[in-house]
Amino acid sequence: MSTFIRYLRLYLHTVDGQKRAIGHLSQYGDILRVSFDRDYIDDPHRPTLSLSYRGADDAATRAILSAARDARLTRSDGKWPAYFQNLLPEGHNRERLARERGCSTDDEFELLAAAGHDLMGALEVEPVPAREGIPDAVRLWHTAMGLDVLEPGFVEMPVEDAASIPGVVTKFSAVQEGRRYTIRRQGAAGSHILKLPSIRHPDLVANEYAGYQLARAVGLECAQAELIPRSAAELPEHVPFDEILAVRRFDRLPDGRRVHMEEFVQILGYEPRQKYGKGIFEDFAAMLRVIDQLSADPSRDAQEFVNRFVTFILMGNTDAHLKNWAMVYPNGVDAVLAPVYDPVCITAFFDQVPPGDYGVNRAIDARLRLFSWDDLAELLKQARVPRASRLLQRARATVQQAQQEWPPLLEEAPESMRRVIRERLAGGVALAR
Repeated sequence: MSTFIRYLRLYLHTVDGQKRAIGHLSQYGDILRVSFDRDYIDDPHRPTLSLSYRGADDAATRAILSAARDARLTRSDGKWPAYFQNLLPEGHNRERLARERGCSTDDEFELLAAAGHDLMGALEVEPVPAREGIPDAVRLWHTAMGLDVLEPGFVEMPVEDAASIPGVVTKFSAVQEGRRYTIRRQGAAGSHILKLPSIRHPDLVANEYAGYQLARAVGLECAQAELIPRSAAELPEHVPFDEILAVRRFDRLPDGRRVHMEEFVQILGYEPRQKYGKGIFEDFAAMLRVIDQLSADPSRDAQEFVNRFVTFILMGNTDAHLKNWAMVYPNGVDAVLAPVYDPVCITAFFDQVPPGDYGVNRAIDARLRLFSWDDLAELLKQARVPRASRLLQRARATVQQAQQEWPPLLEEAPESMRRVIRERLAGGVALAR
């Protein structure tokens, strides 16, 4: 094994706009490790990185953050621990980032380093000058593990204007300048996400935009999104579509400050490939328990969660996986449910592709079509959330509101979306009967 070690400084932006160093990320051969700073570990008022790093009390949290052997901190297979894996993009976005960096799509250290100035939430990473030597926390851990670390390796600075935005759909991080959006941000973190249609689904962004309108109509809290003409966006490549979806990032404030957030796939400790989880009852009950126990506003968030769940069933959004639910930290410490994002009617695409495509989504849809009010009551029972009867009552009201409010809104939606949602509202799913 090479005796060179590469490392990055890990920062977490605070609500007052400061950039606080909290640790280091290092790579030694196939070993990838996060080493937290002692002053972060010992700070009882530390800003929250992830609920997955939080124990039952502060002593337990400190034990997690300083553990020598814990899969949340160390991997030896060339991959980041699950929390940091989920900061990286997927699909075309990952391939584009790898091209910009000149590295393999499997090189998770370089991918994170490349996009270090524009990551999800309030995180930022950047190289440490080699002349400063290997940080003590990094060196001491490797020494304790019997690893012979001799020299620091060179790491390039992040690629200017590169970003890591989770998800498969082609996306760009952009800033808004007047009525124009540009991805040439001169190193600034993006304030908006620009989402593109695809050749396969040219109505994709129109579908998602309509999804936002439907979600708002039943009172859900949503990210701000608008359709913009292609001419309003300065993109690095030709795009053969007339419209793009511009979504304002809820992890960025208008003055440029960053607000921390994390996806539920990170909270539950799943890798990106496990984003569809283990099953409705197991995962959604676990999410509700997190909300009930750790949200700063558990009553509001539990109701919002249940209302979203029934709304997504009516909407045919079978892609509401664990990377499309998140918690956000407005004060840097306490979590609340993040706004709705990516509300796409996936079932509208089923007839546009071969029957074997969207296999996972088709299976989810088959289950959700039969999901009844008794099933929802059982889910809430398994989650052990209080006031379950009230949650159910308001969820029923949400379904009734959708049946009243959505028909005129669907007139503006893509035809394929309009057709499948009308069928669901008329009793095509158990919750609407």
